[in-house]
Amino acid sequence: MDPRSPGRLPDGAYAAALASLIPIGPGRLRSLLADGDPGRMWAEVSSGHRLDGDGSWRAAAATIDPAALWDRHRRAGVGVLLRHRPGYPTALADDPGAPAVLFCRGEPSVLGDRPRAALVGTRSATRYGLGVAAQLGTELAAAGVCVVSGLALGIDGAAHEGALAGRRAAGPEGGAPVGVVVGPLDRPHPRQHAHLWERVADAGLLLSEAPLDLGTLPRWRFPQRNRVLAALSDVVVVVESHATGASLATAQAAKRRGVSVGAVPGSIRSPASAGTNDLLADGCFVVRDAADVLVAVDLARPGPVAGRRSDAAGRSGPAPRRGEAGRIASATPPAATVGDGRPPPELGPLDRRVLGALEWEPRPLEDVLTATGGGLGEVAAALERLAALGLVGGESGWWVRR
Repeated sequence: MDPRSPGRLPDGAYAAALASLIPIGPGRLRSLLADGDPGRMWAEVSSGHRLDGDGSWRAAAATIDPAALWDRHRRAGVGVLLRHRPGYPTALADDPGAPAVLFCRGEPSVLGDRPRAALVGTRSATRYGLGVAAQLGTELAAAGVCVVSGLALGIDGAAHEGALAGRRAAGPEGGAPVGVVVGPLDRPHPRQHAHLWERVADAGLLLSEAPLDLGTLPRWRFPQRNRVLAALSDVVVVVESHATGASLATAQAAKRRGVSVGAVPGSIRSPASAGTNDLLADGCFVVRDAADVLVAVDLARPGPVAGRRSDAAGRSGPAPRRGEAGRIASATPPAATVGDGRPPPELGPLDRRVLGALEWEPRPLEDVLTATGGGLGEVAAALERLAALGLVGGESGWWVRR
């Protein structure tokens, strides 16, 4: 029987073969597989698809044996996930740019409905950036958050080293590490991270759009990976980035999808922090520690992230809660007053609204956002200004008037 005949092999075999055709990009592959029958589509491409104007698809298909390719994936322990089929990440499936086919090592079920935070940044990281990335990765994983990164050198690698440590410390309740890489899952890149790839696959999940035996990677695969990172995450945190760093593309992909973007502030004298400081100036939320990320994740999801809420300073407290309608202030908060009842002259309009929205009992950040109508970044900045004036106090995402 012809190995290209539909029905002989599982759908994943034909999907992998189609994904191996260099002339077919991700958008066209989505269209080809929209009817959900990879075997039939492989037969059409192999015999001359109506959209294959120059015959390049048919020529490329003639060089691929789906049965041999399928066996190669099975022997390498690489799974094939089809969009809207079991195992495919549900958080990614409805994204307009979701890959039609994903290749995986590890266990896709580790994602489940777990909260997910992407930690990304420059390959040319400073010791400061590497330390912050590792600390955030450790604390987020220990709090039950899946840490997502591209497994590149620098910030990505440090974040996943930390995530693996946090996962070990927390046990089954810890968040599993998730790596989203550009190339085939049997060709670790950079090669220095080969052992890290293995550990992430053993403890969590590796994902790629690239099938095995793929030749030279087209340049479009690198920015395409950024959309997967962004779409898969509840929040994206840029730990350290130069002014034109590649991680800024991930931040832009997140913003286009309505995913909150945070950044770690750095020295104004450090080129490695120029990009992150620019993000903060543009209104992204400030990330000082894991608690800031957990608050942002909570706001992006329908319920609390996890029972553990702690950071390096040893601060802990209850997670912000949703659905507390009785505690949410009206759309027009009362005027802010301090001391003798007059608003302090140094406060701007948003600062006054934020102060007026707070009570003498702690309120979660989400209540403050609802009461003021402000965005996460600008409200967080206002709270920091008020805290510097001694007018409010905050701990683990809960704020109170003083």
